[in-house]
Amino acid sequence: MKSAATTFLRTAAMAAVLGSAGLFAGTPSPSSKSVVVPPEPPPEKPWYVTVAAYGWLGAVNGETGIGPITVSADTSLNDLIDEFDGSFMTYIEAGCDRWSLGLDVIWGKLKDDASVERGPFFGKVGFEQEQWVITARIQYALIKNDTTRLDVFAGGRWMYLEVDIDVDTNLGPGRHFGIKEDWIDPIVGARVIHDFTDKCFVQVMGDIGGFGVESELTWQALVGLGYRFNPKLSTVIGYRALGVDYDKDQFLLDTISHGPFVGLSYTF
Repeated sequence: MKSAATTFLRTAAMAAVLGSAGLFAGTPSPSSKSVVVPPEPPPEKPWYVTVAAYGWLGAVNGETGIGPITVSADTSLNDLIDEFDGSFMTYIEAGCDRWSLGLDVIWGKLKDDASVERGPFFGKVGFEQEQWVITARIQYALIKNDTTRLDVFAGGRWMYLEVDIDVDTNLGPGRHFGIKEDWIDPIVGARVIHDFTDKCFVQVMGDIGGFGVESELTWQALVGLGYRFNPKLSTVIGYRALGVDYDKDQFLLDTISHGPFVGLSYTF
């Protein structure tokens, strides 16, 4: 009887000791260090930069004038190819999440010589024109999902035009006529990029501006079909038109340039 009681008391004491050890083992001592796993930081919104080089062959319809003299500015694609003397065109866009900045740069130079002969009058006329069109805009994506992006934007368009005309005839010393004009127009517009597949997409863009600040009106419209070789490299082919109606300081430019374009872009 005594032996059984002794065995029971030892067993109960051992259980109490083990239970206490287990209880206190779960409570860290003041000197122990607890391991806390911090929450993962939110994913960073990635920046991107897209650089594109493109060519645009735009015929011209309209008129231009200096002072009281107004002449037709109509130039067909064939004439443009004959008079073409160089060009540079690029588009750069940098963005993060729904915001982006875009810069479109166009530089072109035309040069032509013509012989004139009417009765006893004969001579040579040389024509040279240099033009810059730089459009800067800030864009915000109203819609941005896996297949469609709709941007609205506002910005400005700087236009620079330099025209030189040299006339050399048999009636006397040659004469030179030249003019330089530049101005900036505010613009607003929108752009849609929609993916048909992971490779094929369509891009539509348009803007309007001027509003009498400098030009009475300036506008642009573009539509193109694109193909992605990979997520970073793509090409677009389409049609583009650019119009301007400017009449200030004895200079008139009321033209629409329109024609096909093709571009290649890379995104970093």
